[in-house]
Amino acid sequence: MILLLAAFVSMIDRSVMPPLVPVIADDLGVDLEAIGLSLTVYAVSYAAFQLAWSTLAARFGRVRILVLSTALGGVANLATAAASDPLTYSVARGVSGAMFAATITTVLIYYGDTLAITKRAVANANLAAAISIGLATGTVGAGAIAQWFGWRWVYVVIAAFSFALVTVLPRLSDAAGTTGERLMPSLRRLAANRWAVSILVFTVVEGALLVGVFNYLAVALQATGANVLVAGAATSGFGAAVVIVSQLMRLILGHWPAWVLMLVSGIAIVCAYLLMAVVTSLATVLAAAILLGLAWAAGHTTMQTWMTDAATDSRAIGMSFFSIALFVGASIGAAVGNVAAGAHRFGVLFTVATVVAVGYAVVTSVARARYVVRE
Repeated sequence: MILLLAAFVSMIDRSVMPPLVPVIADDLGVDLEAIGLSLTVYAVSYAAFQLAWSTLAARFGRVRILVLSTALGGVANLATAAASDPLTYSVARGVSGAMFAATITTVLIYYGDTLAITKRAVANANLAAAISIGLATGTVGAGAIAQWFGWRWVYVVIAAFSFALVTVLPRLSDAAGTTGERLMPSLRRLAANRWAVSILVFTVVEGALLVGVFNYLAVALQATGANVLVAGAATSGFGAAVVIVSQLMRLILGHWPAWVLMLVSGIAIVCAYLLMAVVTSLATVLAAAILLGLAWAAGHTTMQTWMTDAATDSRAIGMSFFSIALFVGASIGAAVGNVAAGAHRFGVLFTVATVVAVGYAVVTSVARARYVVRE
């Protein structure tokens, strides 16, 4: 439960950012691109620190690292709340992303080390639910707090959550989570693992579609005149869909083959961005967010389970690179989205995302159908 709470807080930290981009830009008197850059900075920082945290956790203990990173993440949120210009804001968000990068990978490695692959799938579904509740809470909460109290209070609240979490994290035991993997041998095994490398490539594309470009649904809706509260509420459909679908997946795990779940995920992404490419409205943003939430619950959790099996002989490093790949993709998607937002070309952004999603759906479902489970 404590690890799920940690995942919940880390997702709130990430999900509050997209709906606040236009609000902060207006408050600081700068254009969208200046603040939108923070989404890319956050994703890059998150990806860059994955391996560092894994290495430090192996040496000093995962619980100690989680306590340290969460505490520093809280401090970074206080710095964000005090930011007075785009550079300070982006730097503070980058530091926060770097700190919360320690969270999800730790949970995934823990599950990989302690659970059989069949139980891993259920655990990942529960993790997806915690993440999705955090995403929904972040988007709705950010919109409500910014609308009624101001955007700076959003980050004060996250800091308070972080410091509260620091008080309960020490209750965890490090015993089950220590793998003792050596870095260089693990990297060599991972690089020679054809399936693991393929999954990492798929995850980069997934990150671009489900994290990077998704961030700009709220920005696109606000460009039509919607306020931050409406935009946050609409995109919270993502988190709500993940909660519902991840629980429904308990009924089908073990009955539906994994490649079918990947295909369902891919089709949902295609439909979501096709809707957005046709027209941007409250209805299409809400529908797209729900479809992308379905894709995350069905596809991302399947991809996580796939990676824990493919990288059995280098799991800790493999799952670190899995998170790195996701946020490398997120940074690419966010960078492209930021350019589109600056040029007010959201239609082009969502059309390109639709085309990429078609290829993603075909390739990942075929690859998963050909994969033979190791454990």
